Order: sequence, then C-alpha cells, then structure tokens
Amino acid sequence: MKKIIANSLIIGLLSTLLLSGCNKEETKQAVTPSLPKVKSLTLNPQPITPHLEFIGRTSSVSSVEIIPRVGGELKAIHFKDGDFVKKGDLLYEIDPRIFHAAVNSAKASLEKARATLKMTTSNAERAKQLIKDKSISVQQYDTAIANYESAKADISEKQATLKSAQLDLEFSRIYAPFSGRLGFSRYKVGEQITALLPPSSTMKNSLVSLTKVNVINFDFNVDEKVYRRIRSAIDVVRNENKKLNLDIRLTLSDGSEYAKNGKIAAVGNKIDPSTGSIHVRAIFDNTDYSLMPGEFGKIKIGLKERTVNGLLIPKSSIQQDQAGNYVMQLTKKNIVKQQYVILGQAYGTNKAVISGLNSGDRIVTEGLQKIRPGIQVEEITPEK
Repeated sequence: MKKIIANSLIIGLLSTLLLSGCNKEETKQAVTPSLPKVKSLTLNPQPITPHLEFIGRTSSVSSVEIIPRVGGELKAIHFKDGDFVKKGDLLYEIDPRIFHAAVNSAKASLEKARATLKMTTSNAERAKQLIKDKSISVQQYDTAIANYESAKADISEKQATLKSAQLDLEFSRIYAPFSGRLGFSRYKVGEQITALLPPSSTMKNSLVSLTKVNVINFDFNVDEKVYRRIRSAIDVVRNENKKLNLDIRLTLSDGSEYAKNGKIAAVGNKIDPSTGSIHVRAIFDNTDYSLMPGEFGKIKIGLKERTVNGLLIPKSSIQQDQAGNYVMQLTKKNIVKQQYVILGQAYGTNKAVISGLNSGDRIVTEGLQKIRPGIQVEEITPEK
C-alpha cells in the first residue's frame, strides 16, 4: 500500500513539472514580438527630364460673332443651341422676298439701260457720219456722243445695283464661316433683325457666337529670367525648319492631365515692363472637344535635351520635420534608418532626389506608421 502511494506521488510530481515546463515555453513564445512588416523600394537610376511649370488659361484659336449683313424677318434657324457645325453649314434664313424683288427690279433697270445704250450707240455712229459733210451741227454731234457716253456709264451703274441686290439676297442666308461650336441664338424665328455693319455693329446685332474648338490655345507668361534659360529651345519656333525638343503637357483645374502633347505656337516680341514677363502661346489638338476656352490650367514644359539619369521616390514615402525632408531607409540587416534628403522637381506621384540617397538604396514605401529609426523590420516584396 505504501508503495502504491509513493508511486502516485512520483507520477503527480512529474506531471506538475512537465506542465510547468510547457507553460514556461508558451509564455516565452508569447512574449517574443514579431517584426513589423513593410514594403520597400530599391532605387535605380532612370531618365529624368527637367521641366518648368506655368499657370495660364485656354483660349479659342478663332471666335466670332455672327452679325447679319441685311435686315428683315427671321424665317428659319437651322441649328440647336450649342451645336457643332461645319464650315458652310446653313445657320439662319432671313425672309428673301424683298431681296428677290430688288434683284428683279435691278435686272429690269439693266435691260432698259442696255436698250438705251443700243439706241445711243446707233445715234452716235450716225452723227459721226453726218458731221463729216456738215449735215448736222457740232452741237447736235456733241449731244449724240454725250448721250452715248451717259448710256454706257448707266450700264455700269445698273450692273452694280444688280450685283448689290444679288449680294443682299445671298446675305439673307447666313452660313458658318468655319467649323466650330455655336453658342446660344439671340433671336427667334419671326423676330426682326437689323443689319448693322462694322464698326457700328455691337453684340446687340449679333445673332450667335461661333468658336473654333478643334484646336485650342493655352496662353501663359514666362518670367524674363526663366525665358533666358529656355529661349534657345523656345525661339526655334520662329524657324519652321527646326523641330522643338520640348515635351509640353497640360494639367487641368481638376488635376487631370490632358492626353495630348502640345507645341509652342507663338512667342511675344517684347518683355512687359510692368510684369517682367513675356507672353507665350502653346497650342493643343482638341478634336474630341474635351477642352473649352477659358479653362484654368498648368502647362509643363520638359526640356528633352537636358534629360539625365536620376533617382525618383514616391511622394508618399517622404516625411518632414524641422530639419527638413526625410525617408526611412533600410540597412542590409533591415534596420530602419532616418535619412534626410534634398528633393528636386515633382514628376507625377514621385519627386526627384538631388542628394541623400544613392542607387541601390532601399526606402520604406508602406508601413511607415508601424516603424521608427533603429528597429528591425521584415521586408515584404512589393507588388509588381
């Protein structure tokens, strides 16, 4: 009996020791912290094109007010407000009846003048023969010749009157002078239109505005100091035999980048002394009509001939304190190091590095909130 009790005590003691050892091992495992997981970027040189940015606005290449050359009742409108039209499309019709009548009257007057000329021509020829044998007086001869010259001049006058009447009839139909987008019609069918030619014409006489939009300007000003830095590139626009080595991009007011590259269209001929800048105009293809005149934007001019290999880092990896901009760099043993950097221009979501980092360096791009200088981290391969 004593032997059984002793064996039971030994077994119990061993069980307690085993359980105690397991608990200690579990406790040891529980207090061992896992390394923070981060994503990193290994820096490699890539082509970087220096660029300059300027603020400006879009403007139409051509915009006109459609002003009638003749007056009358508006009979028809052949477009809807805001329509795109092609050159030569019919826009308005003014009641043509009065102009048809004027043409017919002018034709009749011309025929009458021709009959008069025929008669005076015959009289003049007869007078030339009769004056030779003095069958008529000099006064009669002079009268016959004068009537002929007057009739001939009257023909020119009547032809001009007919031409004017025909033009008025032609002007009663108003066409688009070029392809573009129309504004809102200021007149309705049945209203009376008054013709008023420049320089007396005003917006009050305008029927509608038409703006060319398949290409669009972007106007901006360049500081004279900056202009001197890039004039060798911009000035070749004046020589059609040379191509500009520029990359010209447009960023719109909502932050989106226009899909098509532009080109320098014109450069001003003087520096504005009040602003110290020169007016420059770029032009962009706008066949999809996505750009509108008057839009605010920012133009970026890349100088391709100055392209260099450099380092770019994501803006999201850059932090800042009183000492400047810095990134979290990883050592060979994945120890976090705070590295201050001097940054250059922005390129989309990245910024160029002027100094502070070298090719092959690794910086943390994700997981920054979980780390601090001096700790070790576990690197996760970035998604491609």
